[in-house]
Amino acid sequence: MTISTHLTWPNRDQLLVARGETEYAWVDPAEQCLLGLEVTDVAVRGEDGPTGTVVCGDGLDALDALAARGSLRQNSIRCVYIDPPFGTGKRFGHYSDALAESTWLSMMRDRLSALRPYLADDASVWVHLDETMSHKARLILDEVFGADAYVATVVWQKRLTVESRTAISFAHDPILVYAPSGQKAWKRTRNRVPGGVEASNRDGDPRGPWRDAPFTAPGFRAGQQYVITNPAGHELRPPRGRSWFATEPTFRRLLDEDRIWWTKGGSGQPRMKNFDIDALQVPSTLWNGREVGTNDDAKRHLANLFPDSGTVFDTPKPEALLQRILHISTNPGDLVVDIFGGSGTTAAVAHKMGRQWITSERLVETVSSVLLPRLETVVSGSDTGGISESVAWSGGGAFEVLQVAPRLGNVPELCSRLSTRRGALLAG
Repeated sequence: MTISTHLTWPNRDQLLVARGETEYAWVDPAEQCLLGLEVTDVAVRGEDGPTGTVVCGDGLDALDALAARGSLRQNSIRCVYIDPPFGTGKRFGHYSDALAESTWLSMMRDRLSALRPYLADDASVWVHLDETMSHKARLILDEVFGADAYVATVVWQKRLTVESRTAISFAHDPILVYAPSGQKAWKRTRNRVPGGVEASNRDGDPRGPWRDAPFTAPGFRAGQQYVITNPAGHELRPPRGRSWFATEPTFRRLLDEDRIWWTKGGSGQPRMKNFDIDALQVPSTLWNGREVGTNDDAKRHLANLFPDSGTVFDTPKPEALLQRILHISTNPGDLVVDIFGGSGTTAAVAHKMGRQWITSERLVETVSSVLLPRLETVVSGSDTGGISESVAWSGGGAFEVLQVAPRLGNVPELCSRLSTRRGALLAG
């Protein structure tokens, strides 16, 4: 018998749509098709054809509008990364994170559901939260994609310092990773990451450098329980609860091929010699801030881009973090989507890494004063921070800017504000 667990909340059977720039409203899903969406082309920035799209508007509206105009097709998205409001009830710089819980749950479910038809067979979805609502987000993601789509929860070290004002200093964020095709299928297409053990040649093997791996495996298998005698004459058996890695005939063949390495100069355990010197490894769930950056690293990057703007964002994400996510989940040319664009980190990294991208952001102020100027520096090559040096980024490409009307609201007024605030940029 299959047991299904799901959350319930007020207005769960309704669709949550954007009303104006900052508010939401529930509508009957059967009637939502009557709510028209208006798309306005605002500008194209760059000298080449656009490989990216900035949408000023709510993510749900953006997806429907882009699909209606033919800019988004089914099975086309390879990776979704979203850094939505965390449901903390606080205010952070450019936005208020004070949505009621029922609104937050509907907001997440409806936008994740809207993304699903556009995901490729080998797509993955990365949802970046903190501990406030991540446990409830798991149930929402299970509902939308199925519990079998869960891959892992990445633990990102977001700070290297200790917050002394709290009972326990929160030093990490969880990033929920889902693959609609299932973990086993997605494993075949995801990329490994640098960090494997370097190869060496401790015995002067003429075949060249090698790495060693244990000749044991977890679990009890009767055909892999036998005695091995090491060069020192000691009889060895598998540790309790484990088996030898392979059957005895296979071990004898590896031994004849000089593919077995003995620890302690021949008086220890057997290990396998692996001549695959590709120094890549399977991604783990623990991501060190010194390797992929912290919130403070991201703040310094934005401060260098906007030296006259004060504190641009309270909790921006570092480009190195997104670089690892996009490296694992995509290849050059793949489409990356972020419907909570914020300061534009996802779009900036995707552009520098040669991916196609779509990002949307509701707040006109954020789009006009941070997201667009940042992407302008990426295209022009004047953004030398973040991952620019590691990927040898010197500028190029282009992106288009669209304004999507909220289903309930006044789009001409929003368009006017966007064009006025960034008039010099958009007229160029």
